[in-house]
Parts: sequence; structure tokens; C-alpha cells
Amino acid sequence: MNTILKASMAVLTLAIATPAFAQGTVDANASIGATSGGAGGAALGFVVGGPIGAVIGGFAGAVLGAEVGVAATTVEFAAANPVEPIYLDGAALGAVVPADVTIYPVEGDEQYGYVYANNRVWIVDLQSRALVQSPGYLVPQTAADYAIGNPVTSATVEGDVVVGYVVPEGVELVAVPEDPTYSYVYVNDRPALVDNSTRAIVWIN
Repeated sequence: MNTILKASMAVLTLAIATPAFAQGTVDANASIGATSGGAGGAALGFVVGGPIGAVIGGFAGAVLGAEVGVAATTVEFAAANPVEPIYLDGAALGAVVPADVTIYPVEGDEQYGYVYANNRVWIVDLQSRALVQSPGYLVPQTAADYAIGNPVTSATVEGDVVVGYVVPEGVELVAVPEDPTYSYVYVNDRPALVDNSTRAIVWIN
């Protein structure tokens, strides 16, 4: 059953966690790609660990609804034509976009449109207004700037920490104000943004 979403241009403010966590050593390589759901491999037009403003995909859990079979040209169009980001309460595959939210058209595709919501690109079925696919994450400049400008105690991990690395449960995530989808950590003295739902790193400086 589809879920009706509530939309708001203003995101919820999260309380900031105490900016400290235990210094420890874990194996980075053991957790890479451990995120469940979605599909591995970058969607066309999306990059692994790309710059701010790019759409980040290419690791397990980054792509949602890949089995729908949305045309690569539709995904590429959504990536190449950014729109005003919003927050949708309860955004997930199958959820219905409210009637008062603009769904942006895709040139040459009469079946699907798209929105930028909850720090993701979402492909939307125009007839049902349901979210059918998310090819990847969005990384706001404001969230990255906050992580860089507010350093916390760094966790030490062994191996390469890359986009897609799943932060261990023992490492405390620090909230990014006015962003309910991301927190941040410092790993090996590098700031990183983390998806709250999966604990996967979506950007690391």
C-alpha cells in the first residue's frame, strides 16, 4: 500500500550530539559495502565519491529500486538538471508525492518525472505520483561545510575509508543541524557525512 507523504521546504532541526566518542581502532575494509538493500554499481550519470553538488552512487545501498528499469537517459536527465531540494516526511519506495509538490518533467519521458528530496534524487511515476527509484544521494554544501567547521574527536580505523564504508555502531554520529538525513564523524582525522538510516559514508573530505 502506498504511503502519502507530507512535504515541507523547512527540514526538522536535530539536537546536536555531544561532539566526542571513544578513540578506537576498527577494520575499514571489513565494513565496506555492508549496507543492505539497493544495488551495487554506479547508475549512469552518477559518481562514486564525487564532488559537492554531484549525485553519489556506486555502492551497495546507494541505489533504491534499480529493478524498476527506469531508462538511463531519465536518470541522467535528473542528475544533470538540479531542482529545488525539499523534505518529504516518510520518503521511501512506493510512497506517494503530495499533490501540492511539484514533480519535474524529464525531457523525452512521458512516464517518469523527478524530485530532489531528503538528500536524494527520486524518480517519480507521473500517473500514480509514487516514488519508484532513487539513483543516489545528494551532498549539500552546507552539510559538508558544517562538518569541516565543527571538528570532533576522530575515530581511528585501519584500511581505506571510502564512500560506502559503514560506520561501526560503537562510533557516535554527530547531528548536522537542520538536516534530518545526515550526521557526521571524523575518521582518521577526516570529516565524513553519514546517512542516518544506513550509517554509510556518503562524502569524505
